[in-house]
Amino acid sequence: MTDAGWLPQVSASASLLISIAALAFTGLSYKDRRGQDRRDLFLKLHERLVEADLQRGRRLLFTRAQTVESVQRMRDEEPDNFDLINRAVAMLDVAGLYVARKYVDKQDFLAEWGGVYTQAWLSADAFLTVRLGEPRDGREGWPHFRALGAEAAAALGRPDPTPTPDRASTGADIDGTA
Repeated sequence: MTDAGWLPQVSASASLLISIAALAFTGLSYKDRRGQDRRDLFLKLHERLVEADLQRGRRLLFTRAQTVESVQRMRDEEPDNFDLINRAVAMLDVAGLYVARKYVDKQDFLAEWGGVYTQAWLSADAFLTVRLGEPRDGREGWPHFRALGAEAAAALGRPDPTPTPDRASTGADIDGTA
């Protein structure tokens, strides 16, 4: 009779090796899929940010929302334009949330959108003053926009936004950051 005692040992070792290989493959597949999902989300975010309504809102922010008075006048006389700026800033806040939660890569986002994001953040002081008014419950709106805006501006070596002359009268923070 031959000794077949080695067969169960080889079989058990082979099963263990196959299980380890399957686990490693699953981990690599998960990591690759997560990277693909982040790239897909970045592309969707990018496509949304280049839509005409958001571009128009940013353009209005850059060109027509320099003072509290001009923003108040726009809110009262041109509510559609005020709403376009509001949508543009709100979407930039969502982008800031995605970056903060690492749903999209910060370096990729800032490489593509850092300049525009910085310009929007530096231009938004008067709009935020009118839109947010007095802070409620110690909170202000769009915290991700303000946080990533400050970070993007610092990365580009741009200064904090200059406070609007009547900003201090609203009780809002002076430097535009959280």
